[in-house]
Amino acid sequence: MGHYLNTENFPCATVEEKQALAGAVETIIANDFKGEMLPMLAGYRKILEDNRRREEWDGIHEKLMTLFKCGKSTLLNGPMIGVPISIRDSDYFKETAKKYDHSRSMRSHIEWMATLWNAAYASTGLWMGKTFEPVSREVFAAKCDNNPVMMERYDPTVTRIGRNFFREPHQPNFLQSFGLPVLTQFWELKDRPLDPSARGFDSPLLSINLDKEKAIPYVKTGGIFLALPGNSVVEEMNGKAVYQLNYRWPELHPAFPMTRLVNELVQIDEGVYLGQLVMATHHYSLGTLRLPLFGESPREWELGEAYAGNTQIDYGYQNNGFFLMIDTSRARQVFADEAFPNLRPRPGEIGWKELGYDKSSSIKLVVSTSEGAD
Repeated sequence: MGHYLNTENFPCATVEEKQALAGAVETIIANDFKGEMLPMLAGYRKILEDNRRREEWDGIHEKLMTLFKCGKSTLLNGPMIGVPISIRDSDYFKETAKKYDHSRSMRSHIEWMATLWNAAYASTGLWMGKTFEPVSREVFAAKCDNNPVMMERYDPTVTRIGRNFFREPHQPNFLQSFGLPVLTQFWELKDRPLDPSARGFDSPLLSINLDKEKAIPYVKTGGIFLALPGNSVVEEMNGKAVYQLNYRWPELHPAFPMTRLVNELVQIDEGVYLGQLVMATHHYSLGTLRLPLFGESPREWELGEAYAGNTQIDYGYQNNGFFLMIDTSRARQVFADEAFPNLRPRPGEIGWKELGYDKSSSIKLVVSTSEGAD
């Protein structure tokens, strides 16, 4: 754990801030860490997905922020298992709250997004991860509209184009049954590629990565992003080095709310990466409206402000929660009973046989419940 977590990974403004950060990490290790990272994070997630434990949420978010600050920026490559940890409301009144010595406004403390997510999807495993694939300079340029700052940062050894993995919830209730069909339509998801000859992707489908994907049960893929090393766009991160995923470029065809979305990742353990969800609160688009006009080609109207990557604009970026990316080599540990068993592959899904669950008589099927949805 200590190999990846280090206060030197965060640009503290003062000695006192660095000492406080070191003390916070030591407290986590002493009180929460029992020799394995994944069970500790699973314990945090259990609290954050339980609407009856709202009074504990701020404390857990502070611990996750401590881990994120001390995490190490590094390249992610190929498919990764994804674990949603928390989602938070955007705080549009943060600056006003600061004047009264509060970190968040009273409105943001309602956490209605987290409450609804917990009630509907927290335990379903709807989102199952991402993949990070090589991208050519030509494709990269087309996706970021030849933005000069981005083109200067392009490096084929660390720059990636990525997409997300989505899964059918097990025995979905009425609300959950709409999840994947709605995402498929509005985010233009594609069927899972099963071999390198599959069409419609912006990068080569490498056999080595498709083999690794067999540890992840998913059926649809999409939600495209560009990824490369950078500095955090969140003001409170003081320019911390992160591996950054940007969904906002118009040529990626993001649907709201991905028009606001940036992800930032750091490594906190062997094969374990902690990500923060970051949303813009200013200067963003609600999406593109396309309407046909009397038999002509559809006209397009941008609903809001299209992202242009202008470094002079204050987008009001804020932390909106946390998630994990975990190397597929640790799949059995991820799906273990003491970690995230609700994400475990089910009979008939890719991953069930590939990970040997069909030969394990002690493995039981974990069914999502509505615990914590009150």
